[in-house]
Formats: sequence, structure tokens, C-alpha cells
Amino acid sequence: MDISTLSIMCVEDIGPRTYFSLIQAFGSAEAVLQQDKSSLMQVKDIRESQADAIVNKIYQKMLERQLEQSRKKSVKIITYGDEDYPDILRQIYNPPLVLLYQGEFSEKDDPAFGIVGMRYPDDYGKQMCYTIASDIAKKDICIVSGMAKGIDSIAHRAALDHGARTIAVMGTSFDIIYPAENKHLYREIRKNGIVCTETLFGRQQVPAHFVRRNRIISGLSRGVLVVQAGHKSGALVTAFNANEQNRDVFAVPGDVLKGRHTGCHRLIKLGAKIVEKSEDILCEYPFIQDKMKAQGDLFIQGQIKKKLSKEEESVLTVLNKEGVHIDMIFYKCDLDRAAIMKALLDMELKGYIKRGKGNYYSRNI
Repeated sequence: MDISTLSIMCVEDIGPRTYFSLIQAFGSAEAVLQQDKSSLMQVKDIRESQADAIVNKIYQKMLERQLEQSRKKSVKIITYGDEDYPDILRQIYNPPLVLLYQGEFSEKDDPAFGIVGMRYPDDYGKQMCYTIASDIAKKDICIVSGMAKGIDSIAHRAALDHGARTIAVMGTSFDIIYPAENKHLYREIRKNGIVCTETLFGRQQVPAHFVRRNRIISGLSRGVLVVQAGHKSGALVTAFNANEQNRDVFAVPGDVLKGRHTGCHRLIKLGAKIVEKSEDILCEYPFIQDKMKAQGDLFIQGQIKKKLSKEEESVLTVLNKEGVHIDMIFYKCDLDRAAIMKALLDMELKGYIKRGKGNYYSRNI
């Protein structure tokens, strides 16, 4: 755990964008905490109240609360720069800078698959969710969801029933296990997987936290299945996040007369893959993570042999098959922006990489 990163995140309303702006300006979280107010105010996205909080160490009380409560509740804290931070989550555009969790991360968590849907599904939705999630779990694939009522709970239950790992991403802090009726499920999941949140101890619980956590569900997953969702369902936010993160999106069709599947039908119209049975996912989804990593290493070695420039090599090592956002490339590469953009353009012209939607770049393999 990087205590400096945790300290910055203890400042009210600092999120990934502001954090990375500060890191780009000063080089490290530790250096950020050593700046004076005038220097901090030169950084894009930072407010005066946040600069004051850093300079005057107003975050200290909140920091002490995190350390104390995490010890009391046996909650671990992991920060973005830590070696054991989930690599797949590190690749998204706005990764959580701090994750609080119970349980243990495992190599078996990648590949993982997200399953989400409405809180009050009908019998059809319940049956489809449990059946499909069970088939995925039987393949020893980790299932990720949000531990909410309905589809989320059913997906977690299917994983637990079939001995697979499961990850629950909460929209609340560990101060409150929500919904209360899922406390028994929470206890099972932390023994057989992970319960995690980016919401710090003592933070006010607001609806926006549930929206923000959806990007983590999709970020930890190789693909996301929406089982049942209306036109205003929060599950659609997870699906749209998945699309932005270059994840696969799947949806289960339903009865058009009932009006309880309009969200899924909307996703299908936008290009989500229709799922009627688990094979519709399993036959398309690339699960062999070790093989993918091996292929990636061989690809880099092959390109170096072709005498790429040092700048191109540096940028290429940051990229992956799924796609990395341009802001993350700027952050991870020890090069100026002009050199990075030139390297990206040159490699794209050579056919080594490709540019996707939303300024994501991936290896062309």
C-alpha cells in the first residue's frame, strides 16, 4: 500500500482524473504531498479547497480512520501502484486509485466474467441468470457482480454453489454492508473470493457511488452479461462502461410484451451479442489468459528484433490486446507527449498497433 496515494484519496472529491493530473505534474504521490499551494493550483482539475487540504494536511484525520478501521474490520487496502493491484483493472481509463477488500486476490480471477441485471427480476430472468452463471462457474471462471438484490445475488450464488471464485464490488464502504439481507452472502463471498470497494471508511453513502462502482465490475471482467434490465437499469451503465473499456458485452433477450427487458434489447440493437445459453458466451470468449500473456511477450520480442525505436519499444510494452487509453499511456511511459504520439502513429502505420474508439490503443495481434 502506498500511504501517499491513500493520503491524496482521503482529500474530499479527488478522483482518478485529478489524481493523475497531479502525478503528471509532480511525478509521484509523495511529491504531490510536498508541494505548496501555488504549485498545486497550477494543476488542471484541482480546486482551491483540495489544494488547501493537501498543504494543511487536512486529510490526516481521514487517513488515520482508514488505517484504524481497516485493522479493526480485517480489511486490506491496495493502491494503484502496488505490484499486486489487479493488472486488468489497471488498464481501464479511470481505475480506482484505492481498493479496500476482504478475501484474497488470485490468479484465478483472470479471466473473470461480469453478470449484472435488475434488482427485481421475473422468474425467467432468475432462471436464465442462475443457469448461465452456473455453466460459467462450472468452467472454474470467476464471476464478478455488485452484490445487489436480484440478478447480482443470483450470479454470486451460482458461483458459490459450484465452487467457483466470485468478486463482489460494493457501492458502499465497509461501514455498511448493503443490502442488509445480503450479509450472509457477503460472509460467504469473502471466504471464497473477494468483497471490495473504492469507497473509504466514513464517506457519506450516495447514489453516485453505485454508479461509479459499475466501471470496476466491468473493469475486472473480460466481458459483461446483462441478464434482465429495464430502460433505466443501472446494469446498462455497467454495459456501457464495458464497451468503453473494450470489453465484450452480452445480453439476454426477453419478452417484448412485458417491458422488463427493454434495456437488454437496446444493448442488442447497439451490437451486444445475444445470449440464449452459456455456449453463446463460452464459444466466443477468450479465457486462456496464460496463453494470451505468452503470445504478448513473443510479440514484443519479435517487434524488438525488427529494430523498433526505443520510444516505440517503450510504448509497445504498455499496450495489450484489449486496449489502453491514451491518458494511461501518457502516465505509464517515461516519455513526453510528443514522443508518445509519434511512436503511436509510426507503429500504427507499420501495422503493429491499432487505434480503437475513445482513444484506446491495442496491439494488432
